[in-house]
Amino acid sequence: MEQQKSRDETIVLKVKNLTKKYGERVAVNNLNFDIKKGEIFGFLGANGAGKSTTMKMLSGIANPTSGEIFICGKSLTKNFEKAIINLGGMVETPQFYPYLTGFQNLKYFASLYSNISKQKIMDIVALVGLSVRINEKVKNYSLGMKQRLGIAQALLHNPKILILDEPTNGLDANGIREIKSFLKKIARQRGTAIMISSHILAIMEDVCDRVCIIDKGRIVETKTISEIKRRYTSNGTHYIKTNAPNYAGMILEKQFAIKCKISGDKVLLTTNEKDLARIIIKLTSFKIPIFGAGEINYSLEDIYLNVVGVDNEIK
Repeated sequence: MEQQKSRDETIVLKVKNLTKKYGERVAVNNLNFDIKKGEIFGFLGANGAGKSTTMKMLSGIANPTSGEIFICGKSLTKNFEKAIINLGGMVETPQFYPYLTGFQNLKYFASLYSNISKQKIMDIVALVGLSVRINEKVKNYSLGMKQRLGIAQALLHNPKILILDEPTNGLDANGIREIKSFLKKIARQRGTAIMISSHILAIMEDVCDRVCIIDKGRIVETKTISEIKRRYTSNGTHYIKTNAPNYAGMILEKQFAIKCKISGDKVLLTTNEKDLARIIIKLTSFKIPIFGAGEINYSLEDIYLNVVGVDNEIK
């Protein structure tokens, strides 16, 4: 009982049976998930899968057709002000006054809350890496700088959770690296929960503690990256590289009843490391040359395509 209570206290956002309809079309269908304090939670799906619609509902921009959203235990529909104060978001392209400086923009947004000092603003500016350029006019900012300024704005009131929809859009490799770095810092050092969507799956794999895969408005899977990998890579798929993969595969299937697949010059099979060594010895006894062997390391993109199919590839 105490363990359950402790877990509940760490949950910052909880979604129960969340549904959104536009006429007869169901954009989001009965979603259920939660996000814990200090967790980076990835939200994956192709265009039209329901990601942005869900994030708009979580941010109070759109109203759900049914279901409930709880932020720090407060219902977003029944107790909107007390719930939404705990959330910061950048769901669409951040909008600023272009002829004001970055600092002047943040100062204006800070005035909408109480007790946000200049020092606090500058601390957040440093966190997102804008200290050097914060006193320049926003019209001179690059897209990456505007993205960072948008995240700084979302952090001003010290929210318990950040909702970020495609925060790396349009950024170069250096900008992406910087955003990944300070998102991890925000989660680890401040304990802020972060929900992030991105079409660049390598980013999600690098920064997220858990991912939620959504397809056609429904959740397909919600697990840690390692849990999903274990499930969708057949519990430890290995490869054996040889110049006679078809012959090797035939021997393994007919002589040793080991099911396998052929991919180029590799034989793919499900086994563990100890048995793999025995299998290699068996193949060499048939004078089959082995050029390499090991565990297949699937990327999150490989797994995503395995789960939802190539036709639904993230654009």
